[in-house]
Amino acid sequence: MDTNKPAPDNNGILQSANTIRAAVFGIQDGIVSTFGIVMGVAGAQLPGETIVIAGIAGLASGAMSMAAGEYVSVQTQKELLAVGADIDEDENVHPLKAAAANGGLFIGGGAVPLAPFLVGTGPSAIIASVLLSVLALFVTGAVLTRLTQRSPWQSGARMLIIGGGAGVIGFVIGSIFGNIFGV
Repeated sequence: MDTNKPAPDNNGILQSANTIRAAVFGIQDGIVSTFGIVMGVAGAQLPGETIVIAGIAGLASGAMSMAAGEYVSVQTQKELLAVGADIDEDENVHPLKAAAANGGLFIGGGAVPLAPFLVGTGPSAIIASVLLSVLALFVTGAVLTRLTQRSPWQSGARMLIIGGGAGVIGFVIGSIFGNIFGV
């Protein structure tokens, strides 16, 4: 056993892990929920401007909701741990860091499926949104393996399968209700 090796900084590891968890949740949910919204509106065959407005509104409200939810959940976790154990406050993730990571990356992730509709319309924007979202979901999952040491293919595929379903469901629901309401 190497006694010259420094002890791991568990506090720093915990801080990083919790912030990374919040960031991963933010970017994944930003891509997935915005993808679902824009595909739903696109499936209803509404004008490009409507898709952009719905996407931006969903992006902004989703980021605020995610950041606020992250802050409240982390703060509540800290309060519960403080009541139940003698825990140094620095051993837990900082609620503002988690909120910023989650909300900020929600916006970054959500911008991916929305971007094609900012510059185009119709089938070409839909196809570009799908391709960019699929790529972003897979790459996000694959990049995480640098931290988790899993297979990039498995992790990328997991993120893609779970996240891609939202776009498909959004498009199908939008198509159905677009037909029902005769849009």
